[in-house]
Amino acid sequence: MSDARPLLSAGPGINLILIRWHGSRLPLQLRFDASLVSALADAEVVGEVELSGEADLGGKDIVVKLSVRGHTREICGRTLEDFEHPFDIPFNILIKKSNSVHEIEWDDDEEDTFQVTVPEEERELDISEAVRQCIELERPISPVRPGAPLPEGVLPDDVPVERPIDPRWDALRGLKDN
Repeated sequence: MSDARPLLSAGPGINLILIRWHGSRLPLQLRFDASLVSALADAEVVGEVELSGEADLGGKDIVVKLSVRGHTREICGRTLEDFEHPFDIPFNILIKKSNSVHEIEWDDDEEDTFQVTVPEEERELDISEAVRQCIELERPISPVRPGAPLPEGVLPDDVPVERPIDPRWDALRGLKDN
């Protein structure tokens, strides 16, 4: 690895540097403010974001295993107050280098792996859209701020509810006991 540039950089996208890699496994680490990457700011990611993982080099293919950590701004479904919801999401990117393609081609049909084919001479790959998609897919449908009070008249799930028993069932219960 050259000391001139890190393998990941942020702003205005999240760029994975595809050149000057030596060795078969390389650690990847990047911390940045979410406001530097417009795709993450649009997804309401706030504060510091951390990307960490490793790249496994195998011939023309590179398997990148990453985990993205940070917070999204959510609106509590009970109190309608803003709060920050944490996330920690693992994902994979399979990068295939090819002489037959002239522009970057993404294929995200796989459930947990993004596949991308890049021209052989490509030096950087912007992965900000893949990161944004991972975050959006993990956002809660009905976010609730931790400690948010229940609405009046609603009991928590762990409180047993005593319901009156219809007296007509007593006769059937007597048959079962005999």
